[in-house]
Amino acid sequence: MAQFSWVATDAKTGTVIADLPDLQLTDVIRQTLGRYESVGATLPLPSAPENWQRATTSGAANLILLSQPTGLSGAFSGQPIPVWGATVATDLIDETDVVQLGLTTLEAYLDRRYVGNQIFTAAGQNDIINTLIGGYISVGPNGGIPIRVQYVTAGSGKARDHTYADQDDKTVYSALTDLMAVQGGPEWYIGWEHQSSPERYTPVLYVGDRIGAAVAAGMSPNAAFEMPGPVTKFQRLRDYSAGKGANSVVATSSGQGTSRPQSPPQIVTDPLRPTYEYRWTPSTSIIDPNTLIGWAQSAVAAMDGGAVTLTLSAAADVAPQLGTDWFLGDDIGFNIGGLDQNGDDLVPGFPGGYKGTARAIGYQLALDNTPIITPVLAGPAVG
Repeated sequence: MAQFSWVATDAKTGTVIADLPDLQLTDVIRQTLGRYESVGATLPLPSAPENWQRATTSGAANLILLSQPTGLSGAFSGQPIPVWGATVATDLIDETDVVQLGLTTLEAYLDRRYVGNQIFTAAGQNDIINTLIGGYISVGPNGGIPIRVQYVTAGSGKARDHTYADQDDKTVYSALTDLMAVQGGPEWYIGWEHQSSPERYTPVLYVGDRIGAAVAAGMSPNAAFEMPGPVTKFQRLRDYSAGKGANSVVATSSGQGTSRPQSPPQIVTDPLRPTYEYRWTPSTSIIDPNTLIGWAQSAVAAMDGGAVTLTLSAAADVAPQLGTDWFLGDDIGFNIGGLDQNGDDLVPGFPGGYKGTARAIGYQLALDNTPIITPVLAGPAVG
């Protein structure tokens, strides 16, 4: 089991400003690989700490959600774990006794800082991100934020050539987003860590070929969600609409008329469906046909069978614990339905049951009376 709490920290140092036990969210919180998310919150003033104004100053304070593990007896166990954090983007005070806050995850700060003149030649993609963070996020005329970069896979990453010019007005966020989007590009997100002397919570940008742990062949995932069990809702959506599913894919680049570089169609055999085609431009600067073929092969493999989206929600206090049992990017297990003692299906939509593994590329957390965790799953491998 776990209990959740909030603290406010200084945006420039990470030092704890105040506890905010009565902070309330207006929606679920979200975190997704390589993207920032936003949510609203309210703080009632009658029970707010004395320094509530500093703790809610837009642009100057971060709010960190802590998960406090508890043992079987219900007693606290161990140091609270920072599972989510966001910057106070807006603070609204009116005639009422409530402060209304707009919170944005720290990935958004990367979209407020710009890349200057920078040339990378055969540089590892992880090193490129590390250089951009160190050169444009950790420093600035008014200082930066106390962030560090953690490689989650060994090495500097795939070698790439990149040139950035100050006059292009490219933000660090867009540079990292572009890198993540290329074939074989690095995955990244911002998490949080606890530090002592003084007590503070500071951001960490995790980057690597893959974020999170994949399940080894023949092994089971560390965390599994089950129905019957902690799972309260489950949906599977199969989508073969335009841009979601195709069995013939062509990758193109820039050009005019017949001179446009493009791959030959990359095809997967589909015994059920007629031909569905998809064409797109992964980059306007590609001139090597073999590179375009690689892009098309990757896309047709991803679109074979269409997009499959799994959505499950579980009671957070009894489900596998985020930040302990599983982390963003991990493969997690699911086991839905099966047969009851009479041989009838527990979940009629999945005769005989439905189980397998899928990757948690994001999550949602609703902090209601009964907190609900909703992993955002992709790439299911059904057993």
